[in-house]
Amino acid sequence: MKKIFTLFWLAFILSCSIKPPDIEITGEKTVLERQVLGTYKDIESEAYVIASTRTFDTQDAATMSTQKQQVLEAVQNRKFNKDDVDELKRDLVIGENNSGFLEILPHDKYQNDNQYRQIVDQIVQEENHDREVIYERVLAINPEATGAEGEKLNEIFAKLQYDNSESGTMFQNIAGEWVKKP
Repeated sequence: MKKIFTLFWLAFILSCSIKPPDIEITGEKTVLERQVLGTYKDIESEAYVIASTRTFDTQDAATMSTQKQQVLEAVQNRKFNKDDVDELKRDLVIGENNSGFLEILPHDKYQNDNQYRQIVDQIVQEENHDREVIYERVLAINPEATGAEGEKLNEIFAKLQYDNSESGTMFQNIAGEWVKKP
């Protein structure tokens, strides 16, 4: 009887399964990436809301910080230039470098047409300036991100631009090679 009782408890214990909870470990980069990308999207949303709910006059400018004004202007300028940037990317005149900025690529029309070159230069300069203003605001809102290595932040910004680019456009991988986005 004692043997049956022991076997019963042994069978009972073995049939009970205790499943430990799934534990997902996120690295510093993932947490940093979530913070930076979340802030980036919040800034863009905030700028769109401000632009759509009121006219931007001198009284509004007085109540808004200089950095917020610059970010609003940068987001609006990016929206205004988006079609041109996308067209230049499709034409393979410009691409996304691995730091999150646009870069001019070797292209016959760019080399041979001065007027076209000036337009491309202006669009790239404006877009990169606007991105820099927005990136600086992201870092200002996330002070813990400023202590991170610059390469990690550049990777995050580059990934953001890569994700927003169309297939067939050029981007620079981590090794520095230019390839088409699949």
